Amino acid sequence: MKKDSNSALSSHSWKYLRNIKTADVLVGIPSYNNAHTINYVIYQAAKGLETNFPNLKSVIFVSDGNSTDGTLATVEAMRLPFQVDVIPVTYVGISGKGSAVKAIFEAARSLEVKAVALVDSDLRSITPEWIRLLISLTLTGTGLVTPLYARHKYDGTITNFLCYPVTSSLYGKKIRQPIGGDFGLSMELVKELLESPLWQTPYVRRFGVDIFETHTALSKKFEIKQAFLGSKVHEAKDPSKHLASMFKQVVGSMFTCIELYEKVWKEIRGIRRVEIVGEERYVGTPEAIHINIQDIVRDYKSGFDSYRQIYRAILSKCVFREVEELKKTDNMRFSFSPETWVKIVYSFVAGFRSRKGSERERLLDALRILWIGKVGTFIKETSQMNAQEAEKKIEEEVRVFEKLKPYLLDIFL
Repeated sequence: MKKDSNSALSSHSWKYLRNIKTADVLVGIPSYNNAHTINYVIYQAAKGLETNFPNLKSVIFVSDGNSTDGTLATVEAMRLPFQVDVIPVTYVGISGKGSAVKAIFEAARSLEVKAVALVDSDLRSITPEWIRLLISLTLTGTGLVTPLYARHKYDGTITNFLCYPVTSSLYGKKIRQPIGGDFGLSMELVKELLESPLWQTPYVRRFGVDIFETHTALSKKFEIKQAFLGSKVHEAKDPSKHLASMFKQVVGSMFTCIELYEKVWKEIRGIRRVEIVGEERYVGTPEAIHINIQDIVRDYKSGFDSYRQIYRAILSKCVFREVEELKKTDNMRFSFSPETWVKIVYSFVAGFRSRKGSERERLLDALRILWIGKVGTFIKETSQMNAQEAEKKIEEEVRVFEKLKPYLLDIFL
């Protein structure tokens, strides 16, 4: 296959691919400055391939974003005791995880593989069993395998309050980790993703790629299953300090998917469970996430006035009054209801559709401030809860998203 002008594969990549010619399965690892973890991930992935798929030709494709810490040199110096080809290359084009994933997909298409697994490069908890679960199902008819992790109650705040409830309520399937990063994909889904127009948006080439994969699989009616992978130990982020750009890219990608697939989700009612495979066993205590509630409240209050006009334009009068009042409250009373949060999110989904270009970027910034308030509310309400109790609260809010879906249908014009 010839390289097209929009390809994320470098000329160096094509030399590797022409040498290998064909393969059966491919594990893709997007990387950037992960020299301290990448070899562990590769070793576990290679062991999983060798142990579980000994009769298949396997490839590990490391798609690097021009790391400055010697990530690729570390990979190139690695010697594996397994019969697995490793391709360590730098992708080309827009810098971001999505570009790395696009290169992986293009390599998979070139090699004519049957299944693809994606795993993050900063994992410290990956095992060979992850590879078995992510790949075996896609070899037998499943289009997408999403991960199911045991996580700390404050890990995954973009997932917990936005991607999980919105995806579940719109498409009617309860997928707990729609942006988990560690996925199994059939080649049919990979080809569908490569043909999508959403690569041209500002979001999918960056951190918006995971939710794009999940929403596309849902809208195209691929079979989806969840694989229980145990605890995810990785480089977790504090939402008050590290997630601003990721938030915009993930949520922007989700909102553009909602816009593109409108005809699909508007016809869906209710939420059904998605099959879980793998043993849901005791996995120990997930790595703790420490978030400072004072920082959360301060960021909400200091950011609110910058977007007051957007809030007035996007939100109903009663919802606006509630979030404005929150700006004036002390830490002990800092809270808004699940119904208010759902109406905020749905109002921004509709508002995003009616705006273009830089207006969309500013709208996403405005929603991030309110999301910070939601995170603060959740922390305050669950500070004395264990992980199971906090998870129950998240599930209750998913039902509120489902209940208020008609609210979105009324305003999504």
